[in-house]
Amino acid sequence: MKRNVIVFIGCLLLVQVLFAQADTVLNRYKQYLFRTFEVSDDAGQLQASLSSEGRWSDIDYNDQERGGWKPLLHLKRLRQLAYAYVNPQSKFYHQTQTLQSIELALSDWLQHRYKCPNWWHNEIGVPQQMRDIVILIGPSLSPTQLQGALEILGQYRIQSNSTGANLTWTADLGLHYGLLTKDSALVQKCRNLLVNEIKITTVDGVQPDYSFHQHDKRLQMYQYGAAFLKENVRLAWELRETALAFPKEKINVLTDFLLEGWQWMARGINTVPGTMDRSASRKNALHSPDVRELLPFFIELAPEKKTELASIANHQNGHGALSGFRYYPYSDFAAYQQPDFSLFVKTISTRTQVTESINSENLKGRLLNSGDAYLIHDGQEYFNLMPAWNWNYLPGITSFGGADKIIRKDFAGSVTDGKTGLTSMDYVLANKDGSAFISAKKSWFCYGNTVVCLVADLKGQNVDSAYTAMDQSRWRSAVTVNKESNMLAEGNHHIRHIKWVHHNNFVYVPLGNATADVRLQSVTAKWSDINTSEPNEPVKEKIFMPLLLHKNLSRVQSFGYIAAFCKTPAEASCIAKNPGCKILRNDSTCQVVSFTDGSLMAAFFGPGVVAFKGGRLSVTKPCLLLLKDGKLYASDSLQSNDSVRVQLNNKVYDVQLPANGFSTKGLSLK
Repeated sequence: MKRNVIVFIGCLLLVQVLFAQADTVLNRYKQYLFRTFEVSDDAGQLQASLSSEGRWSDIDYNDQERGGWKPLLHLKRLRQLAYAYVNPQSKFYHQTQTLQSIELALSDWLQHRYKCPNWWHNEIGVPQQMRDIVILIGPSLSPTQLQGALEILGQYRIQSNSTGANLTWTADLGLHYGLLTKDSALVQKCRNLLVNEIKITTVDGVQPDYSFHQHDKRLQMYQYGAAFLKENVRLAWELRETALAFPKEKINVLTDFLLEGWQWMARGINTVPGTMDRSASRKNALHSPDVRELLPFFIELAPEKKTELASIANHQNGHGALSGFRYYPYSDFAAYQQPDFSLFVKTISTRTQVTESINSENLKGRLLNSGDAYLIHDGQEYFNLMPAWNWNYLPGITSFGGADKIIRKDFAGSVTDGKTGLTSMDYVLANKDGSAFISAKKSWFCYGNTVVCLVADLKGQNVDSAYTAMDQSRWRSAVTVNKESNMLAEGNHHIRHIKWVHHNNFVYVPLGNATADVRLQSVTAKWSDINTSEPNEPVKEKIFMPLLLHKNLSRVQSFGYIAAFCKTPAEASCIAKNPGCKILRNDSTCQVVSFTDGSLMAAFFGPGVVAFKGGRLSVTKPCLLLLKDGKLYASDSLQSNDSVRVQLNNKVYDVQLPANGFSTKGLSLK
């Protein structure tokens, strides 16, 4: 009996503490909105264009679009008006007319309670907007309107099977609903759900390599991963130093996710479609890595990481860059960062999923996650270029007319010492019914300012010709081919014996006797062609597309090219003459490249041997190797939890390979 009384008193005290701190948390959320939401003069135009019924004439209130559902814009505008009304920096601060417009627009929503065929808008998108409206201007509303607004917020649903970002979204809403309605049990439940979801996992959420999955084994770093990171950092900041505070170990997970994953998959604020799947078809999506407004809150939560977090801010403000190689084996993604450029490669295996196209998004992106490789210097190479892309020619892919899907294979991985590295995959691309396909081995070797791209054992089944897109980026400067004076005009240029092509700080150097098309095109396109929720107005772009052409695929072919950062055609010519690397083998057994300092990188697709200047190297099974500075690094591209016997000249090394695709620590060869 005594124990029950103690428990009851403890619970009662906790409830009282939560109630006392509810205003603190809600006020902090309001502060967060003030610090991250800009004051806009649009509020005047929004008031002027609001009808007497409380609607805006340019919104289709009958829209049934699952993605960019039009009626949600009504609440976004209402939120904007609410912010203008309560912000002392706004000229609409506490203006009677502004409050009347808010009440009128809110009444319309409460009367009609618009519904979307997509559950996400009804249970997350709409309640999110209404939460902000209530927290901003709840005290200024009539009791009836406040009750109605809380009912809209109460549309959130915490599903028993929710994970990752979806759980974060709904539990966040539930927590604030509980704070607003004085429901301490709900507040505690939602806080616990939020905390428990901040973890390293192999289902939806933060992976052991600090990539992020949602919708199965699918890399969604800057869509669902963005929601997970940004909402949880904000929540942790709201709840800090209260009875609901997130434990320090959870803050550490968020910090590591940002430092070890997030910042490496972007160059500053710029990322590539390979990191974000279907959301790459959304306007401005490639700037989603931008966390500059979040970093001050993060620093308050993790002051011991202030230096590292400030470095991210510098990079995102265009000052400095990361340097090194990172591989994310749980997502088949490689990032190579240098002071002047970045390379991002999205491969695929039986351990990861193909791209998704739902809610009428990503309508042309069927070949994403198929070895697409992107070169970025300043971020304008691909930003908002997606509508104008020819999606059959994604940067880096080897393909053919009629190709429809990637066939996932077991072999995919990377090896690295943290500074340099290679990534490799077994490659099969097929048409829709599988009656025609091409197969090859593909690898990218990263060293200094150079990326060596090798394709071996290319052959076709019912396919006679194919191509490799060395790039497809925005045409921004002169395009020079083979010699400094040979600048190309707009058009399709068929070039035999191409030696090099230079454009906008990059040179592409085909290896051997190659034939290429260099396409320089002006394109008019629409965002709605790739995402029905996006604008239908035409946009004009200019496209640079250098293609290597492959004929007679009944005969096995092996080839490659070098991509390197260089500012001028004169530098390009020098790199073509002396690339600083040597291709030792490029066939169905292995792809091996050596560099001028003696470093060697090798992708073995089975047992094999290769001779090089330093001697002879052999392996007993498929693996990836890096020999550098007297050390051996290895990884298991099959993730089979096995070991490999490596023989270097007369010395034999039995190397246990990490089961998860990570590289071994350097093994001394001395």
